Amino acid sequence: MSDAGFRFRPVIRRDGALLRRWLADARVARWFDEPDYARVILEEHLKDPRLRVWMVEQDGQPLAYLQDYDIHGFKDHPLAFLPQGARGVDTFIGTSAQMGQGRGPAYLRAFCARCFAQGCPAMGIDPHPDNRAAIRAYEKAGFRPGEVCETEWGPALLMNCWPTPEA
Repeated sequence: MSDAGFRFRPVIRRDGALLRRWLADARVARWFDEPDYARVILEEHLKDPRLRVWMVEQDGQPLAYLQDYDIHGFKDHPLAFLPQGARGVDTFIGTSAQMGQGRGPAYLRAFCARCFAQGCPAMGIDPHPDNRAAIRAYEKAGFRPGEVCETEWGPALLMNCWPTPEA
């Protein structure tokens, strides 16, 4: 599926080598620090019906990893204040060279618009409060910051995004 020049295609096993390279980058590993997260994506996330895992492509080239999930499919999720049907998002741009060009906010806006068009009532994202670059990108994509809370993965800034009314 293509949205605003971005293509969101399901992750496949062949993406493993690329995901491992991206996850080994210190910029990404700082926030996605689970050992062999690429294996978790390929062996667990692909099979979990609560999750959808995507490669974000632009101009036919891989740009980012994105997963969205049913917030209410997870017990005591910190974003559970969002309504039933809301989706959570975890994402990162693959390489540093692709950052700082507005691509992150752009593909997130496109992805949220896609979810809203499919009936999703709200989107949530929960970056680490120290991840300033991600927070800025999420704000540019339309996410609004809320409170900081402690989660099983560490501190998180709870952010949410809602559909904008049609004019």
